[in-house]
Amino acid sequence: MPRKPQQTAADTGPLTHERIADDLKDFRKRGGRIEVLGNTPMRSMNTVSPFRSAPELRKPPTPVRTRRRGG
Repeated sequence: MPRKPQQTAADTGPLTHERIADDLKDFRKRGGRIEVLGNTPMRSMNTVSPFRSAPELRKPPTPVRTRRRGG
């Protein structure tokens, strides 16, 4: 069963950049690892998704109709 962290008077103070950096350093020193999340890289430009359909399934573009002048 994991230990509960002990809360000291210093832990209840305002959160500062230095305090966060020290906490992260201690966390990593104890063997902790942080998973960094971000954008998923593009695996292939041929990937079919709701936003990119397969070329053979796409409808042809609608032809542009020209207006007649004078009529």
